[in-house]
Amino acid sequence: MDGVILFFGLILLYSISNVCTQYCTGARCGNCLINDGCAWCKDLKYSSRRCATENQLAVDGCSAIVKRKDHIVQLVQDDDFSDGGPGLEPVQIKPQKIKIKLIPNKRLNNVMVFYKIAKNFPLDLYFLNDASYTMRQLASSLNRLADDIASDIATLTTDFRFGLGTAMDKVINPFTRQDPKYLVSPCGDSAIYCDLPYSFIHRQSLTNNIAAFTRAVRNVNTTGNQDATEGLFDGLMQIMVCGDRIGWRKKARRMIIYATDINFHQAGDGRVAGILQPNDGLCHLDSQGKYTMAEIQDYPSVGQILQKARENNINVIFVIGGANNKLVRSLYYDKLAALLPGGFNNASELTTDASNILDIVGNSYRRLRETVNLKIGKVPSRELDVEIYTNCRTGQELEKTQTCTGLTLEKWTNFTLDIISNITRCPDQRVSNFTLFPEGLEELVEIEIEHVCDCDCQLEPEVEPDSDKCSYNGTYECGICNCNPGWIGDQCECDDRGTAEEACGTPNGICNNAGNCTCRKCECFDGYSGDKCECNDMNCRNYNKLLCGGPDRGRCDCGKCVCNANYTGEACECLMSTASCQTNNGTVCSGNGDCVCGRCQCRSGFRGEVCDKCTSCPGICQNNKDCAECVAFGSGIYNPTECTQLCTNVRTAPILEREIFPGQHTNITIKSCIIEDDQKCFISFNVYDSDSSQEVVVKDTKRCPAGSPDPLTIGLSISGAIFLLGLLLLLIWKLLTMLYDNMEYSRFESEIQNPVWERSKNPIYEGCVTTVENPMREEHCDEELMN
Repeated sequence: MDGVILFFGLILLYSISNVCTQYCTGARCGNCLINDGCAWCKDLKYSSRRCATENQLAVDGCSAIVKRKDHIVQLVQDDDFSDGGPGLEPVQIKPQKIKIKLIPNKRLNNVMVFYKIAKNFPLDLYFLNDASYTMRQLASSLNRLADDIASDIATLTTDFRFGLGTAMDKVINPFTRQDPKYLVSPCGDSAIYCDLPYSFIHRQSLTNNIAAFTRAVRNVNTTGNQDATEGLFDGLMQIMVCGDRIGWRKKARRMIIYATDINFHQAGDGRVAGILQPNDGLCHLDSQGKYTMAEIQDYPSVGQILQKARENNINVIFVIGGANNKLVRSLYYDKLAALLPGGFNNASELTTDASNILDIVGNSYRRLRETVNLKIGKVPSRELDVEIYTNCRTGQELEKTQTCTGLTLEKWTNFTLDIISNITRCPDQRVSNFTLFPEGLEELVEIEIEHVCDCDCQLEPEVEPDSDKCSYNGTYECGICNCNPGWIGDQCECDDRGTAEEACGTPNGICNNAGNCTCRKCECFDGYSGDKCECNDMNCRNYNKLLCGGPDRGRCDCGKCVCNANYTGEACECLMSTASCQTNNGTVCSGNGDCVCGRCQCRSGFRGEVCDKCTSCPGICQNNKDCAECVAFGSGIYNPTECTQLCTNVRTAPILEREIFPGQHTNITIKSCIIEDDQKCFISFNVYDSDSSQEVVVKDTKRCPAGSPDPLTIGLSISGAIFLLGLLLLLIWKLLTMLYDNMEYSRFESEIQNPVWERSKNPIYEGCVTTVENPMREEHCDEELMN
């Protein structure tokens, strides 16, 4: 049973090892170690897979294993907390700069950030008041309570400044009355002194001179508009974006007390007055502090107000007065307050005489000071996650939150950062930055992240640039060559610069479509050769059904056989030896031919295995003439007895065949003969000469010349031909004249039968009666003059 368990355990371990090995991939050490659990072998002569688990590398015999490194956190700037004060810089958050060398795909825990309230942290407090008649009590309270507000703030910080601005609405119909009466008395009553209408006026820059602030409040007069809703958003935007004019300090808590008793105009409302240009979110204050684009640009949107408040770290506290302050606050300002920086979920309410402004300002600052909301600036990549934890509420267990409340000068808190890298490959930009900052404050923590993607063996001093191990064309690192651009191969020995078309291109394609272009050279497929695979090594002749007669005889090279020694021929079918062509006396082919492929090729007129027989020598036809003549025609010098005895190999035939035995293939030589006998006739016969015998076949007819022509016959023939030709011409002429006469006669008859012929007048006919008229007489004597 134990053996079975051990067997299945080994299978499980092997499967896990295979899974891990498959997960570990990377052509370079750094790319390999991006994967958690992977290691790299940097042995020079290691031949197995270099990127694998540490156990697998050890099993494969690697002695130099590179493992993943740990994160390195370095505090670049870590100034201690400071309460500030005259000549001192307050410090509430530390460390101020952190540099982290981050290992990819590995969680970094417990990066600590601490926050503590500075007793004298600067405060910039700006009052934006609704200058309408119904809010006059607020101006009176500010004038009366300015010193008390300053005294209360002084218990929290000694470094504070106040500023003032008032806002009403755009000076254009239908927001502000434009008839002359109200242009003179904006409040509608000449007994009430009011300032001329305006949108926003910046009246007092931030100052620690409380007397100057009080004078600015005292100089504010009410003004009027037409519709119930007011345009304080124009003023709020200018206060947030005109930093130099307002006097905002870089390192101070910035607060705006927004005091009104009515709803606000926002983007889109300007269209009723024909104002279509959107608010650009820029500063437009003139030298007198007046907003100059009120009647040109629309009101800001709620989104723009939120954006500018976050960009400039400004906390807005809404203070709502008037008889309907509870309704106005709940309908409009509570929801807006919850969206703005500072963590205020609702607005504050003024009493009827606005005397509680002192408590509102003090309590708002205390609440802002005692709360910290740690924000993360833009993280440089989606593969980087930052999580914030703190134990400020529990005191022991960490919880994932960015906000701590209830802080005091003695009670401070710490935040824990967890940074998670989820990259699958090393980014091109290895160094990136992001910030942490308390919401509403300019203080921040700068964090620099460097992705450590390279192993130590890829860096100085271990790395070897342009190493001889890499053919001087690459960097030797971690046991392998990292080739320079344009070079490939295990030792960077292959030149891969340029295109494949330039190095291996042919009209028929890369390497003639018969190979691959590697290292600017063609690597041909099996059966092809040549610099650009132009040779087909399977396209040679066969002998005995083998290419070039088989490997014992030769090989195919670029379509032609290259024969081994002792063989020749197009298919290496021929032996180089001439032993089989030699005669007994040692001559080759009897001197009458050439020994080709072990056999004699005889010259014309010779035959036989060694060309020892002459088939076209002079006398062969003449030697057989007498027998041919006597056998076929019984003539010649032989009598019948001699012919029978001497001419046994002669016979006749009506047609001379090319073979002695038609239809059968025998090794014979045929000699055709034509001879002339005594009568000038031509006798045709063939001599069939084989190695064993000689046969003569005579055509049983002969061609004799014709006799001399008879002159009489020739003369009679010519005379008869001339006579017949003349007779033929005469007949043709007679036939043509008969046809013509017949046509003329037919036309004559046709004209005779035509009736018009009878009525026609003869042109030469003259009448027989002549009438003469006497000019002296009126009567005519026709009868007397008739002849």
